[in-house]
Amino acid sequence: MNPTSLYLCYQSLLEPLTQTQVVAYLEGLAQAGYGVVLLTFEPKPLGEEEVKTWGERLSGKGIIWYSLPYHKRPTVPATAWDVLAGVWTGLRLIRRHRVGLVHARAHVPGVMGLILKRLTGVKLLFDVRGLMAEEYADAGVWPAGGLLFRATKRAERALVKAADGVVVLTHRAQGLLEEWYPRELAGKPVEVIPCCADLRDQPAPPFNREDGPTFVYAGKLGGWYLTEEMVAFVARATEVLPNLRWQVWTQSDPAPLRRLLVDHDLEGRTTIGQKSPEALRSELAVARAGLSFIKPCLSKIASSPTKIAEYLAAGLPVVSTAGIGDTDRLLGRGETAGPTGDGPGLGVILEGEAPEDYRRAAEELRRLLDDPDTPCRCRAAARDHFDLETVGWTRYRRLYAALTESARNPGRVPLPTDSEARRPTTRARPE
Repeated sequence: MNPTSLYLCYQSLLEPLTQTQVVAYLEGLAQAGYGVVLLTFEPKPLGEEEVKTWGERLSGKGIIWYSLPYHKRPTVPATAWDVLAGVWTGLRLIRRHRVGLVHARAHVPGVMGLILKRLTGVKLLFDVRGLMAEEYADAGVWPAGGLLFRATKRAERALVKAADGVVVLTHRAQGLLEEWYPRELAGKPVEVIPCCADLRDQPAPPFNREDGPTFVYAGKLGGWYLTEEMVAFVARATEVLPNLRWQVWTQSDPAPLRRLLVDHDLEGRTTIGQKSPEALRSELAVARAGLSFIKPCLSKIASSPTKIAEYLAAGLPVVSTAGIGDTDRLLGRGETAGPTGDGPGLGVILEGEAPEDYRRAAEELRRLLDDPDTPCRCRAAARDHFDLETVGWTRYRRLYAALTESARNPGRVPLPTDSEARRPTTRARPE
């Protein structure tokens, strides 16, 4: 019998990423026979009807859901309080549902999971969603080497050491952690699981496109996301693609973007709005290319942008800044053209921010848009690298199986094969 896992997620269930990158994976684990308990942290109180609706929806997927309030300020005391609340609630859920594995998504839930492991002896899976200390330093929030930076790095080392298995988003992140923590990772299963996209019911190319080329951007604005540079690129691309239109689907405040659009004379070409993950798929189906402008820095070695998986799944070539996770290798010509690297790729990697760099990238993108095979090539890459079922579900199931086996037979246990990991099992959901 497969064990029950407690998934600790330090963000709201209503976040699009929670639905596409947490609930979607947990559904696959539930289908494989694992009991799944999800604990989220909600920044705003949810209404009674909202709680009931989501609870029923998740129950239908085999997921039992609980939530706690999320406290934001003052930062350190608020986070400490949430960690204590998560541990206290986690202890109750471990006993109630006979949890054998705590699956911690990122560093703060990881600390909760580490305490729960020491208190109860459960297995711990550390799902590294990013390099937390480096992210805050790269963003200018923490000084590199400062007190909070050093405390986070100590916690990270302790988590890697205590974890029974580790998940990273990119091969580059795996290499970095193996360089930083060789003894702590020795003998442990490590899985590279990028942010995947649900290709079920995805329309197959060729798609029904609009007459004029349409770029799309889906995600947050500002911070890591280089809004000003992205607007400048679109403005330069209009010189190469005169009928260009742009759609921006974001939950961020659009006011700064609107000011930039006026400065670059793009307001008449641009649609700004907000879409649910389900509605976004329809919008991607009528676009021609997707944009992913993220600040290149050390922390982004560990980043796997969900938008890139979603763009490729919709058959869209991608324009991306360089140095983000494994994206350079994926989008480069060598990925799809064989050892010579002379054939067409899946997108364009920006090598600079000068106007001539943007124009050169736009011209390269136009060649991809003129190639009728580009949508099929992009979708094939999505199936190979980012398919929710054959990549995400398979690798999480493989890791869960390894941790389950190691609990029965202590010592290093090899990861099962892909075919073994894909094999579904059945189990009644815990009451």
